[in-house]
Amino acid sequence: MPVPSASAETAGWWEACLDHRLVVQRCLACGTTRHPPGPVCPACRSEAAEWAELPGAGTVYTFTVVRQAFLPALADTVPYVVAAIEPDGGGGARLVSNVVGCDPEDVTIGMPVEVVWEDISPELALPRFRPCADGGAVP
Repeated sequence: MPVPSASAETAGWWEACLDHRLVVQRCLACGTTRHPPGPVCPACRSEAAEWAELPGAGTVYTFTVVRQAFLPALADTVPYVVAAIEPDGGGGARLVSNVVGCDPEDVTIGMPVEVVWEDISPELALPRFRPCADGGAVP
């Protein structure tokens, strides 16, 4: 499976993922949150940002079910869900990830989800999301 590489803007994201912490960038000038990370705030163009840790719960904003493997390495994984997740406390930032732990046909827009971590290697962990066990948000 192809693995992502870190850049100056994304290094903090990948470090947080290794620690199993869900974060987004927050502008220190205006408070706007963003993901994916970038060098400047899209709202005010400030370069000053920090990493804001999130509680790990959210909702499915939108999704699609991938039924065809576009890479040979993913042939055994179809069908799988690619979703835009609106994390609680994320200020409107959305994360693109996978919804796991349920049948792809059971995923719905607005579904409450919680983060689960997939340790790909000692150098890479990825956030995935599963339906909340109690059907609601994580405390």
